[in-house]
Amino acid sequence: MEKRAPLLISGPAGIGKTALVMNIMNDLPSHLARSAIYLNGVDGLQPFLRLLLARLYEIEDRTLRRQTRAEGVRRDTFKAWLKSLGTSRLKGALYRSAEKGRYWIVLDHMPPLTQAVAKVVKELVQMRNTPVFLLARGRDESAIGHVSEVYWGDRQRLSIGPLPGKAAQQLLDWCIAQFRLARLDLKGFREEVLRLSGCSPGALIKMCAMAAEPRYHYGARIKIKLIHIDSLVRGYDPLPSLTLAEGADDGR
Repeated sequence: MEKRAPLLISGPAGIGKTALVMNIMNDLPSHLARSAIYLNGVDGLQPFLRLLLARLYEIEDRTLRRQTRAEGVRRDTFKAWLKSLGTSRLKGALYRSAEKGRYWIVLDHMPPLTQAVAKVVKELVQMRNTPVFLLARGRDESAIGHVSEVYWGDRQRLSIGPLPGKAAQQLLDWCIAQFRLARLDLKGFREEVLRLSGCSPGALIKMCAMAAEPRYHYGARIKIKLIHIDSLVRGYDPLPSLTLAEGADDGR
């Protein structure tokens, strides 16, 4: 982020992409945190442009505020004004604000980028000095869309895989304590939950959270195979921020 370079962060669902970025954003100094804009699940060019401009308006971007005041737009009429703008005017307003501000943009849970959205991302990155972090559930074009001109080399791409053994064990210990699983019979549970989760942080945390629910208990035993099936059906929520034991080696 300090180098203001774009980055494509890829990996399967639940691997920790969102958790990684959110923890970094939460650790930013306050004067930088206001400049980090997070967008989640936006589909289509105009919704993408409008949401970006809405976020800029919320953080009181000077260039955008100056434009809206000149056009007589008030806070209570901003949404209607934004909706009335065509694509060209939306782009113009965004580019002016990006060029004069110093922002980072994070795009998460996005559908594969269309060529039109990818062109805007490229313009922001290459012409407006506004790095864009894209979180994607894959590396091929079917998963991420038209982004190769922006994230074209290894320096622009970060692939996240499963946790190494020591870190996975430590996360499992944290989960057992967090969800109070030690009161249950954990014979075979540790080995099975690591195997079935593939040491993916999201899968591991979710399966341990589910293991605390009485419906997955058979006496003091845990129905780990049923948990695995149900976890696949439910999908993954963003990972919580993890606070490991003080002085512990997190294996990273």
